[in-house]
Amino acid sequence: MERIRQQLQDHKDILLKLTTDLDLQKAQLKETTALKTERQEELREADERYTRSKARLMDISSAKEYNALEKEMEQLKRKVEETREQLDHLKEAIEVYERSISEKEEKILDLRAHIENADHDAEGQITRLGDRITTISAQREAAQKDIKIHIIKRYEFIRNRRDGQAIVAESKGHCEGCFMRIPPQLVIELQRESALIACPSCQRLLIHKDPDTDNGSAER
Repeated sequence: MERIRQQLQDHKDILLKLTTDLDLQKAQLKETTALKTERQEELREADERYTRSKARLMDISSAKEYNALEKEMEQLKRKVEETREQLDHLKEAIEVYERSISEKEEKILDLRAHIENADHDAEGQITRLGDRITTISAQREAAQKDIKIHIIKRYEFIRNRRDGQAIVAESKGHCEGCFMRIPPQLVIELQRESALIACPSCQRLLIHKDPDTDNGSAER
């Protein structure tokens, strides 16, 4: 159940990051668009000033005034060129932001739909796991009534020390918990099922597994 919850949380964390990035890019797009509007106004004003200065140039008779106006026109020309270049960069930046925003919005929609479906599926899985745990716990409690207390305590002690695995299979003379070899005499006793046998190495309780079958290690 914890794994299911963690997967859902991971998806929600990704969604949060995408949403945060989207909000940031929208703010950057807004600022860039406003800057583009400012530069367009500056370009319009510079163009108008250049046109007026060019018209005045024909009416000037003084060389000093002519040179001053010509210098002003050169500055305006550079201003126009620089502003046009800035506008080109701003337009490119806006296009990049708009593409990125569109892609993120699509990803967010898909991820939200996925999370919604996964949330629904997870609730069902968690409910089924919870029911299964309840059933197994009830069966376990019922089974414990026929087992001696000292055996139950021994089982719980081993289970707590061995990551929840207190019972493992013996196969071909080896413990499938620690993979160490089991003395032949213990294997014989285990096959007879005449006593509770533990692995001498890891202390897990052993059950005999027929070499001709392959049901995997027993985990309790």
